[in-house]
Amino acid sequence: MAFVQLPEVRLEYFEHGHGPRTVVFVHGYQASARIWHRVQRALPADAYRSIAVNNRGAGASDAPPEERDFTIQKFASDLHALVQTLGLTRFTLVGHSMGGTTVAQYAVDHPEQVEGLVLLDPASPNGTDLDATAVEAVLDQRSEARRAQMARGGGGDGIDAQATADGLDADAAAALRQLMADIAAAPERRLRGSMRSMLTLRLGERVRALPMPVLLAAGDRDKVIPLDNMLASWAMYPKGTGLHVWHGVGHSPNLDIPDALAALIRTFVEQTVPARAAKAARA
Repeated sequence: MAFVQLPEVRLEYFEHGHGPRTVVFVHGYQASARIWHRVQRALPADAYRSIAVNNRGAGASDAPPEERDFTIQKFASDLHALVQTLGLTRFTLVGHSMGGTTVAQYAVDHPEQVEGLVLLDPASPNGTDLDATAVEAVLDQRSEARRAQMARGGGGDGIDAQATADGLDADAAAALRQLMADIAAAPERRLRGSMRSMLTLRLGERVRALPMPVLLAAGDRDKVIPLDNMLASWAMYPKGTGLHVWHGVGHSPNLDIPDALAALIRTFVEQTVPARAAKAARA
């Protein structure tokens, strides 16, 4: 792990590999950067440099005091400050669940930096049609449901820790235990603020004009964001956006099938992105 001090917060991040291709990973709602641990390890270290960032309020990153400090826009702004500090100029950006909206926000704000965009079981770039009162009611319901889930010893973000831990080596098992601890420790102000921001997001028209290759990947057994919802999101992205669906996989392919996800990312980075660039150069 490492830390970087930004103008507003200090963020924790995890780096793996030293290759010429760079991939930046962004986690979702309750999770932390450790959800990407096995995917990072599955990318060849001599071909890829990968960075998984803990958003403000996740893991050991700073957690500001107010709900308004936690929004999709704040997460994307922090990410931009982090990649500038690290000297990254061109990279593939991968976001999971609510992280899908964070990377979408980043991509529309800084398209010149993003070689390719991968959305893993993403939330909608257009939030919901709920009014302010209904949004607050949803937040209250989610907070109560999370407290009940934690009281039962459950995880979050559709993670079944026990099932996921089966067959892991010691390093991966330790990372999973820390992920579950990160989820349990997530401050409620982060969860309420980020959920409110996600539900009121309106990026649909902007993501339709994204210039880089985009890929949406999902599991057909996702109970957090059902496949029909994700297909509706996929339709908002540019014509030609890729779609990959795993049968029998739930909301967290980064935990359940990390090798398959890493292979998909490699195909996207090594074949799809260069092919798109070559086609653009011939036009």
